[in-house]
Amino acid sequence: LSVGLFYTFTNVQYQDVKKLYILASEYQDVLRNASAIVELRDRLLITYETFPRAEIDRINKVLPDNIDTVRLALDLDSMASRYGISIKNIQVTTGVSENANLIVLPESASVYEKAAVSFGFVSNYENFVRLLVDIEKSLRIMDIKSISFQTSESGLYDYQISTETYWLK
Repeated sequence: LSVGLFYTFTNVQYQDVKKLYILASEYQDVLRNASAIVELRDRLLITYETFPRAEIDRINKVLPDNIDTVRLALDLDSMASRYGISIKNIQVTTGVSENANLIVLPESASVYEKAAVSFGFVSNYENFVRLLVDIEKSLRIMDIKSISFQTSESGLYDYQISTETYWLK
């Protein structure tokens, strides 16, 4: 009777208890990992708070966490206004991709996004070069993709510049 009771009731309950014991040890591992992550986050937060605010602002300008088209247009306009250049028809296109049909696996996905920025202005050659130097020295990462211009008799040229800028996902 005791052998029959063991195989019909006790053994089934014992197997369930073993499964629950394994599950409990997995949960304990997860809790240990979560507490280690929280501890690491706290240490990183303390380190982050020691950085000067000006440096954090500079880092956020190099690779912002979103594309602020208004701020980008204002930055370009302020650079251009130093040389008497008035920027016209700024166009920002987000989500620039070389091949839109390409399937990207999560492990090979990029940590940043691209935006195509094109704008035009009228200026002489010297001020155009000065503006390019300012764009080059700007904290915001901008790759100039193309420059086109049209000449005129007055010595002023009509420039069209296409660039790419980046931001973190």
